[in-house]
Amino acid sequence: TVATAGGLRPVSAVRAEAGHRASRSPRTMASLGCNYLCMAPAMMVLPLLAISVVNTFVAGPPLETLVFDSKHAVGPMPYMQTAVSNSKVDVGVQPKGAMSNYFVFTAVPSATGAEQPPVKATVMGWSEPGGEEKRQLATASSPATKAEPYGLQLLQPLVGLTNYSITVELDKGASGDLPAMELRLTYVPPRFSSTQTAVRLFFSACTVLLIAAYVTSMCMHADEGMEAGQGWILAILCLLLGVNDPFYPARVAMLGSVPLEMAATLLQILFSATLFLFWLIMADGMQRAGAKTFCGFYCLKGALVGLYAASACALFGMYGRVPDRLEVAALSRADPATTALAGALIVSLGCICLWLAVLVARLTSHLGWKNVEYIYTDREKSFVGMTVVFMLLWVCGLVYRAVHGQRGSWLMLQLPFLALSNSYLVLLAHAFWPGSNSTFSATMAASPVASEH
Repeated sequence: TVATAGGLRPVSAVRAEAGHRASRSPRTMASLGCNYLCMAPAMMVLPLLAISVVNTFVAGPPLETLVFDSKHAVGPMPYMQTAVSNSKVDVGVQPKGAMSNYFVFTAVPSATGAEQPPVKATVMGWSEPGGEEKRQLATASSPATKAEPYGLQLLQPLVGLTNYSITVELDKGASGDLPAMELRLTYVPPRFSSTQTAVRLFFSACTVLLIAAYVTSMCMHADEGMEAGQGWILAILCLLLGVNDPFYPARVAMLGSVPLEMAATLLQILFSATLFLFWLIMADGMQRAGAKTFCGFYCLKGALVGLYAASACALFGMYGRVPDRLEVAALSRADPATTALAGALIVSLGCICLWLAVLVARLTSHLGWKNVEYIYTDREKSFVGMTVVFMLLWVCGLVYRAVHGQRGSWLMLQLPFLALSNSYLVLLAHAFWPGSNSTFSATMAASPVASEH
């Protein structure tokens, strides 16, 4: 017998009723004999393999670097010119047709061990034609203490201007000639940006078609009511469109756009926060029967995810981007606000992952796999299996980046992570497709009591 909303009923009767419902519903993977627990890894790994091939043989290296020195001028190039004197170095950069997203300027001493005077770099920007006056965009100085490595590095996002100039000179209070330094200009080449543009447009078009089909199916089955989780899937699909960033080609063509960059980053943060909240609610709701109170069920989850989103948005506001790598040792030298925000981000993200791991462990081990097969619906089992596979693949990507953390590794992983997110959401949307009734009712799936004799 099985405990249902109508009382104890024989398992055979419940299965017969479920089979009758399934016969009237669209043919899903489960009805065709395909198990999501087996299919999900393959259907997520195959897009990763395809996008890895694109990354390697089509996109090419994500960064290119020009190396020169502070004592010799470089011959005129279409997108860079240098002017060298004893006291300073001027570097002119024209990004159109040669670079996108940002460039990084680095200055390191040619001689090590010797005492070096402090230097600074200043970035100015303007547009031509148009007669716009030069404006200072950023500045960086070499460390004032000997405890830190000598040199400087400056990351400058492209902000829609046609011309940039970088001036390297002695800092205030220093006298003499500019020391011999190795200068590097690192940038994103157009070949890599073009590949990103094509892939992002493809994923955006697929997402729009998927959203349209999902909404159409919801309207066709409106008389049956919206089932649990379908509203969440629709919201996450809409946010996935922002993650795919269909305006990325416009940003490249405009030589950078601060508003579009801000919108894309905020949508990425909102997407991850909504996905975290959906995971927690689904994994916890599968084990709770009856109505869920706001304070007892939703409040803590919302507060934890809200802390993550707020700290990520605040860090983005301070740095102009969400830091893709946090150095714990550097937090002690940062200002208190940055330390507090970074701590809140790390703690909230750690708590979310730990809570979700505990919920998934309870789902799969507390009741045992045999009981899971009988108690939870195919939809819920699909959710657990696909989410576990998705998180494992995501963690593998982060571990790879930590081990092979060379410059540009995050850019190389952008398209694989994008392919993984899209394939996961496609599978999840299929599992929660309107009209594809589950094997057992949602009430029975949430029931903590089920036994078979």
